[in-house]
Amino acid sequence: MKTLFLSAVALAALAVPSLAAATTYTYVGSWQVDGTPYTGSNPAFTGQGAAAFIFGGTASDYVISTVDANPLNIDFQSWVSVWYAGSFPDCAGYPCGRKVAQNASTSTGGFYLNPGDTSAYVSDWARGSQFTNYAFTAGAAVPEPESWALLIAGLGLVGAVARRRRVVAA
Repeated sequence: MKTLFLSAVALAALAVPSLAAATTYTYVGSWQVDGTPYTGSNPAFTGQGAAAFIFGGTASDYVISTVDANPLNIDFQSWVSVWYAGSFPDCAGYPCGRKVAQNASTSTGGFYLNPGDTSAYVSDWARGSQFTNYAFTAGAAVPEPESWALLIAGLGLVGAVARRRRVVAA
Protein backbone atom coordinates (compact mmCIF):
# COMPACT_ATOMS: atom_id res chain seq x y z
CA MET A 1 0.00 0.00 0.00
CA LYS A 2 2.80 2.38 0.95
CA THR A 3 4.62 1.53 -2.30
CA LEU A 4 1.52 2.32 -4.35
CA PHE A 5 1.15 5.67 -2.56
CA LEU A 6 4.80 6.60 -3.17
CA SER A 7 4.50 5.58 -6.83
CA ALA A 8 1.46 7.82 -7.24
CA VAL A 9 3.25 10.77 -5.60
CA ALA A 10 6.29 10.22 -7.83
CA LEU A 11 4.09 10.09 -10.93
CA ALA A 12 2.41 13.39 -10.00
CA ALA A 13 5.79 14.98 -9.24
CA LEU A 14 7.13 13.99 -12.66
CA ALA A 15 4.45 16.06 -14.35
CA VAL A 16 5.10 19.28 -12.43
CA PRO A 17 8.49 20.27 -13.95
CA SER A 18 7.21 19.79 -17.48
CA LEU A 19 4.34 22.21 -16.82
CA ALA A 20 6.83 25.11 -16.84
CA ALA A 21 9.04 23.78 -19.61
CA ALA A 22 7.13 25.21 -22.57
CA THR A 23 7.92 28.95 -22.32
CA THR A 24 6.81 30.93 -25.33
CA TYR A 25 8.61 34.03 -26.61
CA THR A 26 7.04 36.91 -28.51
CA TYR A 27 9.11 39.15 -30.76
CA VAL A 28 8.83 42.80 -29.70
CA GLY A 29 11.25 44.65 -31.97
CA SER A 30 14.88 45.26 -32.82
CA TRP A 31 17.46 48.02 -32.70
CA GLN A 32 20.94 48.69 -33.95
CA VAL A 33 23.54 49.35 -31.29
CA ASP A 34 24.39 52.68 -32.95
CA GLY A 35 20.77 53.88 -32.76
CA THR A 36 21.54 56.81 -30.47
CA PRO A 37 24.21 59.51 -30.81
CA TYR A 38 27.31 59.42 -28.64
CA THR A 39 27.20 62.42 -26.30
CA GLY A 40 30.17 61.73 -24.05
CA SER A 41 27.99 60.69 -21.09
CA ASN A 42 25.76 57.92 -22.42
CA PRO A 43 24.32 55.27 -20.10
CA ALA A 44 25.97 51.84 -20.29
CA PHE A 45 22.99 49.69 -21.30
CA THR A 46 22.84 45.92 -21.08
CA GLY A 47 20.90 44.30 -23.91
CA GLN A 48 17.90 43.84 -21.63
CA GLY A 49 18.26 47.38 -20.28
CA ALA A 50 18.32 48.85 -23.79
CA ALA A 51 15.15 46.89 -24.69
CA ALA A 52 13.40 48.25 -21.59
CA PHE A 53 14.53 51.79 -22.46
CA ILE A 54 13.35 51.51 -26.07
CA PHE A 55 10.17 49.41 -25.71
CA GLY A 56 9.15 50.15 -22.09
CA GLY A 57 8.89 47.97 -19.01
CA THR A 58 11.80 46.60 -17.02
CA ALA A 59 14.95 44.79 -18.14
CA SER A 60 13.73 41.50 -16.67
CA ASP A 61 10.73 41.59 -19.06
CA TYR A 62 13.01 40.83 -22.02
CA VAL A 63 15.26 38.20 -23.54
CA ILE A 64 17.67 39.29 -26.25
CA SER A 65 19.09 37.62 -29.33
CA THR A 66 21.78 38.58 -31.83
CA VAL A 67 20.55 36.12 -34.47
CA ASP A 68 17.18 37.21 -35.87
CA ALA A 69 13.50 37.78 -35.02
CA ASN A 70 12.70 34.05 -34.87
CA PRO A 71 11.96 32.92 -31.28
CA LEU A 72 13.49 29.51 -32.06
CA ASN A 73 16.92 31.13 -32.61
CA ILE A 74 17.25 33.11 -29.35
CA ASP A 75 20.85 33.00 -28.11
CA PHE A 76 20.39 35.14 -24.93
CA GLN A 77 23.23 37.43 -26.00
CA SER A 78 23.43 41.03 -27.13
CA TRP A 79 25.72 43.09 -29.31
CA VAL A 80 27.53 45.90 -27.50
CA SER A 81 29.90 48.66 -28.44
CA VAL A 82 33.12 48.80 -26.42
CA TRP A 83 34.58 52.19 -25.52
CA TYR A 84 37.97 52.52 -27.24
CA ALA A 85 37.43 49.14 -28.89
CA GLY A 86 40.40 49.54 -31.22
CA SER A 87 42.76 48.94 -28.31
CA PHE A 88 41.38 45.42 -27.69
CA PRO A 89 42.67 42.36 -29.58
CA ASP A 90 39.18 41.20 -30.59
CA CYS A 91 38.55 44.49 -32.43
CA ALA A 92 41.19 44.66 -35.12
CA GLY A 93 39.34 47.23 -37.20
CA TYR A 94 36.40 49.60 -37.39
CA PRO A 95 33.46 48.94 -37.07
CA CYS A 96 33.62 46.45 -34.24
CA GLY A 97 31.11 45.06 -31.76
CA ARG A 98 31.24 42.33 -29.17
CA LYS A 99 28.68 39.66 -28.23
CA VAL A 100 28.08 39.40 -24.50
CA ALA A 101 25.43 37.87 -22.22
CA GLN A 102 22.12 39.73 -22.53
CA ASN A 103 22.48 41.13 -18.99
CA ALA A 104 26.22 41.90 -19.12
CA SER A 105 27.55 45.40 -18.63
CA THR A 106 30.88 47.02 -17.93
CA SER A 107 30.59 50.63 -16.93
CA THR A 108 32.10 53.54 -15.09
CA GLY A 109 29.42 54.45 -12.57
CA GLY A 110 26.67 53.24 -14.92
CA PHE A 111 27.97 55.25 -17.88
CA TYR A 112 29.84 54.58 -21.10
CA LEU A 113 32.85 56.79 -20.31
CA ASN A 114 36.17 54.91 -20.16
CA PRO A 115 38.08 52.29 -22.16
CA GLY A 116 36.45 48.89 -21.72
CA ASP A 117 32.97 50.19 -20.86
CA THR A 118 30.20 48.54 -22.90
CA SER A 119 26.73 49.56 -24.04
CA ALA A 120 24.08 47.90 -26.20
CA TYR A 121 22.74 51.30 -27.29
CA VAL A 122 25.37 53.88 -28.20
CA SER A 123 26.77 55.15 -31.49
CA ASP A 124 30.45 54.39 -31.23
CA TRP A 125 32.46 51.38 -32.49
CA ALA A 126 29.59 48.95 -33.23
CA ARG A 127 28.04 50.65 -36.26
CA GLY A 128 25.85 49.11 -38.90
CA SER A 129 23.02 46.66 -39.32
CA GLN A 130 25.25 43.69 -38.51
CA PHE A 131 25.08 44.85 -34.87
CA THR A 132 21.30 44.44 -34.45
CA ASN A 133 19.73 43.16 -31.25
CA TYR A 134 16.31 41.47 -31.23
CA ALA A 135 14.03 41.74 -28.18
CA PHE A 136 11.45 39.18 -27.05
CA THR A 137 9.13 38.91 -24.08
CA ALA A 138 8.57 35.61 -22.31
CA GLY A 139 4.97 34.44 -22.25
CA ALA A 140 3.20 32.20 -19.78
CA ALA A 141 4.16 28.57 -19.91
CA VAL A 142 1.70 26.43 -21.83
CA PRO A 143 1.64 22.89 -20.49
CA GLU A 144 1.55 20.09 -23.00
CA PRO A 145 -1.45 17.70 -22.94
CA GLU A 146 0.82 14.82 -21.87
CA SER A 147 1.87 16.81 -18.80
CA TRP A 148 -1.74 17.38 -17.79
CA ALA A 149 -2.57 13.69 -18.29
CA LEU A 150 0.41 12.62 -16.17
CA LEU A 151 -0.50 15.08 -13.41
CA ILE A 152 -4.16 14.01 -13.35
CA ALA A 153 -3.23 10.31 -13.34
CA GLY A 154 -0.83 10.85 -10.42
CA LEU A 155 -3.36 12.84 -8.43
CA GLY A 156 -6.01 10.21 -9.18
CA LEU A 157 -3.75 7.49 -7.80
CA VAL A 158 -3.03 9.54 -4.68
CA GLY A 159 -6.79 10.00 -4.18
CA ALA A 160 -7.47 6.28 -4.73
CA VAL A 161 -4.83 5.29 -2.18
CA ALA A 162 -6.18 7.80 0.35
CA ARG A 163 -9.74 6.52 -0.14
CA ARG A 164 -8.61 2.90 0.21
CA ARG A 165 -6.81 3.74 3.46
CA ARG A 166 -10.03 5.22 4.88
CA VAL A 167 -12.00 2.09 4.00
CA VAL A 168 -9.38 -0.21 5.58
CA ALA A 169 -9.26 1.95 8.75
CA ALA A 170 -13.05 1.71 9.16
